This record gives sequence, C-alpha cells and structure tokens, in this order.
Amino acid sequence: MKEVVLSHDSEAKVYLVPDEVASQLDQYCWEFAAEWVWHGPENKRFLKDSGKGFLFAEFGAPDFIDYLNRWAFPEQHSRLIMGLGCFDYEIPEEYKDYSQYNF
Repeated sequence: MKEVVLSHDSEAKVYLVPDEVASQLDQYCWEFAAEWVWHGPENKRFLKDSGKGFLFAEFGAPDFIDYLNRWAFPEQHSRLIMGLGCFDYEIPEEYKDYSQYNF
C-alpha cells in the first residue's frame, strides 16, 4: 500500500491505495472516470440529468476509493489518511512527490 494525493476541485487529501494503483494512478483514475462511472453496474448513482437533454456525471475521490474497495481491489482496503488543507495546486512540499490526481 502506498500514499497518493487525490482531489476533486476541493481540498486535496492523502489516501492509502494498493501499490499497483499508486504506480499507475492516472490510468486507474481515468478508467474509473471515463468508463466505470458511465458504464459500470452502479452508474445510475453518478449520472444526472442536466434538464437540457444531456446527462452529466458527478463523482469525486471518495467514489474512486469506494470503487477500489468494492470492485477493483476488495482484498486491499484503500482509505483516507488526512486532508492537506489546500487545493491540488498548493500541495505542501513534503507531498509534491506523491502520485496525484484531480477528478
């Protein structure tokens, strides 16, 4: 397990995720956002009607962690470690080398 920084246009937070996810964070996050959210078996919880004839998806880092825990890596429980009290563009120096993703 390894620490990464995730955010979704809000406070950046440190999460503990499987090593494989940390080493390929962009790929896992992109697959979640572009595929799972739209086509996964629980997609109705993410998809919203715009009222203008199209759907949009609403999700964030906690949803990604839930996906990892329930579907992708149920044997390796990911979890929130702490909030950093800043946005993704203000990451403190000691966390700048962590893998990062902003949903």
